[in-house]
Amino acid sequence: MSIQNFGRVIVSVVLIGLMSHSVHAGEVLDSPPPQPDTAKKYLFYMHGRHVERRGPNGAYEIGAILGRLAKEELIVIGEVRSDTNPRSYSGIISTQVTALLDAGVPAKNITVAGHSRGGFMTMLSSARLQNKSVKFAVLAGCGIVGSEFRRSYERFSNRRARNMLGRFLIVWDADDDVTRECDLAMKKADVEFRNLEFNTGKGHRLFYRPDPIWIEPLANFALSD
Repeated sequence: MSIQNFGRVIVSVVLIGLMSHSVHAGEVLDSPPPQPDTAKKYLFYMHGRHVERRGPNGAYEIGAILGRLAKEELIVIGEVRSDTNPRSYSGIISTQVTALLDAGVPAKNITVAGHSRGGFMTMLSSARLQNKSVKFAVLAGCGIVGSEFRRSYERFSNRRARNMLGRFLIVWDADDDVTRECDLAMKKADVEFRNLEFNTGKGHRLFYRPDPIWIEPLANFALSD
């Protein structure tokens, strides 16, 4: 197990107007292309539960987030979900990732990322895929003691975390009062992970908008080999 802590760095409604079925980096798709360019980098992005409850047109700017990530020369795959069952949806993501792998896309060219509930589903997807070369980014997805997310996170850590494989980037804000680091799960798995903590004062809502402070590290992680 390799652990690096970088410390403080003080289902589905298609997104109309953002989704495309072309296969050029810099665009957003609602599902993987049937004939993917194997030289491109692919990023699956899953939003938090706020959008499930309140839709895509409020404070949580999911459309802008997907569009901003696409500007980083990634092929971004994402959609607006409603009433998501995390286990079922992680199965959908795992199937889509497997389709890219079967089409010849190298595992190192694929990143699965998500915020909050999307981050939790990112870990579920890793446990399903069990591919050591796929990358995973968990943004504020692991519940702290006393939060509404803690029970499901502890259950996953105790029962399924050992099945995870891959390379992980774990990101959160120091003022988040519901989620933080994922060490409980990460240390039970044979994975490499890097912790990245911000101190913006925005807490869980930092990831509601495409702030460069977290967009750029995520894009760099997805673009890396």
